[in-house]
Amino acid sequence: MTEQLLSSHAGRLSDADFSSFADGGVSLDRWDEKRAFPRFPLEEPVIVETDDGEMFGAVVINYGPHGLYFESYTEMKRGSVLNIRNESSLSMPCQGGCRARVRWTRRIGPRTSDVRYGSGVQYC
Repeated sequence: MTEQLLSSHAGRLSDADFSSFADGGVSLDRWDEKRAFPRFPLEEPVIVETDDGEMFGAVVINYGPHGLYFESYTEMKRGSVLNIRNESSLSMPCQGGCRARVRWTRRIGPRTSDVRYGSGVQYC
């Protein structure tokens, strides 16, 4: 299935194990010069919660000083505010993780039943 997906991050979301999060290693030596701020790769499963209380799994693909990019099976509405948490912040009920506002969402991969979305969010 992964070979059939067209995204450069094909298979990462479907392979994520949300029951046992892993610490992600971060490489700080890569920076896309077209951006105003660097983005650092980080492939880490997270739990995303909307203000309506809906929760779903996602995988953070990269992050920077002002936001991050994640992939999920859920299409996010621009302007929505999310609480994004990893394994270490799940044990702290009212703290941890980050709050972020959705700046954009795009459909990624082929048009199949395995529809995925990439979303860029800005910390708030």
